[in-house]
Amino acid sequence: MKEIITLQFGENANYVGTHYWNMQQQQYAEDKGGDSNVHLSMDVFYSEDDQGVGQRGRRYTPRVLVFDKVGNFGSLGQSHHAKEKGDADDLEAEIEAAQWDGATEVHRQMPYTPSAVLGTGCNEFSESRVRYWSDFNEVEFNTVQSLNSISGVEFGNSLGEMNTFQEGGDVFAGENGRDEMLEGKFRGLAEACDQMQGFQVMADAHGGFAGFGAGFVGKVREEYPKSSILMYNVASGRASDMGSTQTIDAAIALATNLESVSAAVNMYVPSGLKKLYPRVQIEEGSRYQTSA
Repeated sequence: MKEIITLQFGENANYVGTHYWNMQQQQYAEDKGGDSNVHLSMDVFYSEDDQGVGQRGRRYTPRVLVFDKVGNFGSLGQSHHAKEKGDADDLEAEIEAAQWDGATEVHRQMPYTPSAVLGTGCNEFSESRVRYWSDFNEVEFNTVQSLNSISGVEFGNSLGEMNTFQEGGDVFAGENGRDEMLEGKFRGLAEACDQMQGFQVMADAHGGFAGFGAGFVGKVREEYPKSSILMYNVASGRASDMGSTQTIDAAIALATNLESVSAAVNMYVPSGLKKLYPRVQIEEGSRYQTSA
């Protein structure tokens, strides 16, 4: 099977990616039920989860790596944090208990309650209640494998910021961050493929994850010089709606992508909200609509 690995960088790209995976999921459901004339193979974009054999049969999850800031995952981030950090939190509690014999007080942030959204058994979807791209997500991710929260502090940026193309590139260029990303989950995902045909990339057109994604794609090309790479750059809106700093950063990101990233990919597709048919009404302030 010729597998395709999908890479998503940034909040705008993940909004688009969520619509994409929802569409894939619906098409597979129609195909399975015999309601579609189009046959899609699950094994191309999905991988079989090791924990998926049970009463429900084979469990498929998207073959994807999703990168975003810690606070942009919504309820998905909570389950991801719980799975990865549960044991670490227990160990930290034991260490603190051994080092401190005084009184302690714990303050916890209230968990995020998902909105009434698609795929949760709710009868009605309310777009106005969408706060994160995970709110309208219908697919089941392998949260430990696929979801990657990025912090500038964790990966070498002392200020923890990833607001510009340059800052995102600096975060990826940090030795610890780069090695962990390429030699960890990405390597495992690629080596699990039988006959990988290439990569599908969705990345923010500007901002920190534009720089982070550009650095990542460059390293992917070095590692897999013969594999095909299709890259979509996702803009958040119109240039006229941006501030001066965002406009400058968008220009830097575009110039850098056209010069370097486009040379590393087989097809580079800049995308964004441009012009729709006159009768199509869209709320430009809604990321749910503009990313669809």
